[in-house]
Amino acid sequence: MSEGQNDIQKVIQQYEKMEKEGRIEFFDLSTFEDIIEHYFINFSIKKALSVCNTAEDIYPFSTSVKVLKSRILAYLGNYKEAFDVIYEAEKIAPNDYQVLFYKGTLHSILGDTDKAIESFEQALPYTEQPADVFYNIGVTLQSINEFDQALIAYKKALKEDITHEDSVYELIDCGTQTKRLKSVHDFLQGFIDKDPYSADAWYNMGIFYSQSQQYDQALAAFEYATLVNEKFDLAYMHMGHCFLNKKMYPEAFRQYLNALQNTSEPTSELYCHLGASAEMMEDYNVGIRYFKKAIELDESFDEGWFGVGENHRKLGNFLEATHYLNKAVKLNKFYDEYWYSLAKAECELGNLVSGLEAFEQASSINPNNEGIWIDWSEVYNKSGELNEACEVLKKAINHLPENHSLHYRLAAYQLIGGKLQEAYKTIEVALKLNYDAHQEMIDYVPNETIKKILKVAISKFK
Repeated sequence: MSEGQNDIQKVIQQYEKMEKEGRIEFFDLSTFEDIIEHYFINFSIKKALSVCNTAEDIYPFSTSVKVLKSRILAYLGNYKEAFDVIYEAEKIAPNDYQVLFYKGTLHSILGDTDKAIESFEQALPYTEQPADVFYNIGVTLQSINEFDQALIAYKKALKEDITHEDSVYELIDCGTQTKRLKSVHDFLQGFIDKDPYSADAWYNMGIFYSQSQQYDQALAAFEYATLVNEKFDLAYMHMGHCFLNKKMYPEAFRQYLNALQNTSEPTSELYCHLGASAEMMEDYNVGIRYFKKAIELDESFDEGWFGVGENHRKLGNFLEATHYLNKAVKLNKFYDEYWYSLAKAECELGNLVSGLEAFEQASSINPNNEGIWIDWSEVYNKSGELNEACEVLKKAINHLPENHSLHYRLAAYQLIGGKLQEAYKTIEVALKLNYDAHQEMIDYVPNETIKKILKVAISKFK
């Protein structure tokens, strides 16, 4: 746990003790804001609102507390109350940037585009970060498919602040939507032409090429950025991404290490990239080491827990794997890969009930993942429950009727179970979908007699 996290935990404990004892203790305004943010980001919404009310009693004219309260109310869907609180804040400080900006955000959430843009424009004279305002104007316009106008807003954001990375991504997206990518390229090139020694200009061009899947050009641009600024950790990290996409895993790992060596504040995300590239090289122990560092930095970082668990699973350490994977699914119940990996680990341990439940969860989240269905059916097959194996694949085929692998595997189970007529019908469908893939069924079926039957059926079909 970082020093900052320790500090906030001490403050939280102090506040909760005070609240339990029914006494009011003085906290400065910034501490109250930290407590509210902590509860809010950890989804303790009632506590966050309670602290807002306490802070308002002590600091009735604080607009920052009112903005936080409005954000929480909006999160709960109480938009009328959220606006009421913002209007209170606006009466206290009509020229407060935070208040005007968040009023624009509220209008944008509700799809009231004109009022949102009006509020953002009112906020512009009072901010030291106009790029943020132009960016939000762009996002609001983009949400109603006004891509041309959004392009203009994102360009204004980058003219104000060349390091506004979110604007680069959205600019590229708008260029894609309007088929004006060349215009976006020329705009970004303009920064380089103006200052060839701008690391940020080369970095943005690298993002453009990377998003366009032109990885060699992206690598060249990011390399220029690091030549200008050898401490440019984000450029090294994006070089790592490019090599990862090119399946050049040792090179990716080296660039992520460069990023780590050149940053003063490593992130859980960076450690996960190091872990992932080590995993791709099948160096699972190194993968575990870096994924664990991600968890040490942020215990709620589900990707870190998954990474440790998945690498343990690949090493055959199934008990350790289930510990970490269970934590991953508790932190993020909506990612099928977490459930899928947990299902395989549980089944390897012999915990079939837990494993089958995890397969069901994975398939309900992503019914289009053929691997989930095939592995799920294989658990039943290995247990001698061929009917259940067939039923799983029939469900899968309802979701993926054009998937030849599912049909071939179903036919194999039917043949093994002696259901020859059903098998021939399934084989015929599979052959029509992909004749050349029939070898995968022949390789799967162990019985030589059945293989001969299959070859005859295939040759007749041909």
